[in-house]
Amino acid sequence: MGTLLDFETVFPNEKPLRIEEYLKGGSKASILNVAVSLLGFKSHDSKYNDNKELLNLFFGPENQGLSYHLDLKIKELEKQGKVGMINAYSSLKLFEYFFKRPAEKERQTKAEFEVNFFKAYLVVNSERTAKQHKAFDSTQNLPKELVLPMKIFCMNYPMSDIHYYDIKEIWLTQLFKATLLFQFLELNAKTSMLFNAFLKYFDVKNWQEYLKSFIPLSFTMIQVGNEGHTDFTVTKNETYEKSCVFLDKLIIEETEDLEEYDFLTLRSRPFYKISDGVYRIIFNLFVAEKIYKGMYFLLRSVNNTLPDDQKVKNLKSVIGNDFSEQVILYHVVEVIYPEKCIKFSGDHIANKKIKGGPDYYVRKYNDVLLFESKDFLIPADAKTSFDFARYQDEFEKKLYFEVIDGKEKHVGIMQLINFIKKLLSKGFDLDTSYDYRKISIYPIIVVHDHQYNVPGLNSLINYWFQAEIDILKKEGFYTTHIKPLVIINIDSLIFHQVGLTESIPLHQVLNKFANHIKIDSHLKFRNQKEGNDYILSKQVPFSAFIDEHFHNLGLNKRPPVLKMVAPEIFKYDQIGDNDNDES
Repeated sequence: MGTLLDFETVFPNEKPLRIEEYLKGGSKASILNVAVSLLGFKSHDSKYNDNKELLNLFFGPENQGLSYHLDLKIKELEKQGKVGMINAYSSLKLFEYFFKRPAEKERQTKAEFEVNFFKAYLVVNSERTAKQHKAFDSTQNLPKELVLPMKIFCMNYPMSDIHYYDIKEIWLTQLFKATLLFQFLELNAKTSMLFNAFLKYFDVKNWQEYLKSFIPLSFTMIQVGNEGHTDFTVTKNETYEKSCVFLDKLIIEETEDLEEYDFLTLRSRPFYKISDGVYRIIFNLFVAEKIYKGMYFLLRSVNNTLPDDQKVKNLKSVIGNDFSEQVILYHVVEVIYPEKCIKFSGDHIANKKIKGGPDYYVRKYNDVLLFESKDFLIPADAKTSFDFARYQDEFEKKLYFEVIDGKEKHVGIMQLINFIKKLLSKGFDLDTSYDYRKISIYPIIVVHDHQYNVPGLNSLINYWFQAEIDILKKEGFYTTHIKPLVIINIDSLIFHQVGLTESIPLHQVLNKFANHIKIDSHLKFRNQKEGNDYILSKQVPFSAFIDEHFHNLGLNKRPPVLKMVAPEIFKYDQIGDNDNDES
């Protein structure tokens, strides 16, 4: 956590103008170019994390006086903690705003443009900071133990997915999931009509051709060493026209309306056209996510064009349940627990006429892992609200319970609680050869989007879970060895599958995570800041914990994704010796 540099901090005696006033008479092409160049900074280890380097990038020789003044100001602020200037949210906002505006005659000098663009950027930062005040207002009346964790959660959640990510991890896991999805769509009777309509829309013979058309667009950006914008130039050969038609389906047009919330339009079409055959990436992350995450929205769009008798009914449920749970989750659990242990999929449990089972059950000796898979998205207007009340309502419905017609519909937490009761009562008929006083139970909610890799969220969900555990305890159940509930992004399991399979099993990592997030209420601190820092250190999401833990142990081996998917993607081609090497 740190301070975001805003207009009022840098220019306390100057009234800010509207952003269009600062950039009136500036080159639209230059404004868009600078915005996407800033979006091209690395998400990790960027040299522009050094604010002095950033100021040198922003300002030329004519503005060295201002640059020097800003450097002194930032150094003063850094005595209180980290200071940031550039962020994906503000860069995307500037791009959206000026992409829709008509070009005007350029009247600003280079030196004027540097200063005015910087001021406009700080104004957007100020708007973001003002919105974050909702996080403070909406959390002040919460129980004491939740106030700080939820304040941090509400401040970060609207932008967590565009700020905290590893582009290579995203790329690999998206490619893996996309391959499984296409295999599912092709072979599933429910989706065959939709699958064929999708191929027709992109004018490709098979899904392999689609991915081979898209992979170079995304692969370019993860190989680029320089920081800045990335252009993709279509090679002028016999496939030039077809390639351009394909890309034209992925570009944003000046005539279209932009979605108000969460950059949904840019996520859907993350390129814009520079000239014939030349396309510029707006934001690397959105291009990588287009490989798989964007597929649902593409499929939904194609599905809506089909006649009623050919449409996939409840497409979201088909993707979220039939695919995310029964394909991805099942596959990943089988990979990370390959040795002999007691394992039952949710489908197997249901076929045995056992109600209320988890989506996956694993017992290795006295360690029991209960997986609940939840593939869901929070509505964009709620996600960007910074409002705890909105978040509580949405996450409660998705992960706890919902009251419908006066009756509680149990999901997530309550599903786990109900099964834990069955487990502690020896009522799970498929596995009874254990002592309920000796088993350790690891409740897990598996999510399928990295927007939930956000500080504080696990504290909220586990707070609800522990309230239910207290009820079990009062009812006489033996709850001593029930571990904290943990939210795990499926991507973390995919990406770290080698380490989880060969070195440290998941339940051991979960033990270490539980120790890490445990709050010692008896600790004494010298001041409020020290106490707050301690609480903040406990808010780390599991994804960040396992990344750092495996890195420190030298276990962060990349998964052999390309070796797994290349034979499928290139099954109709002559595969060369290097086609399935890891990048």
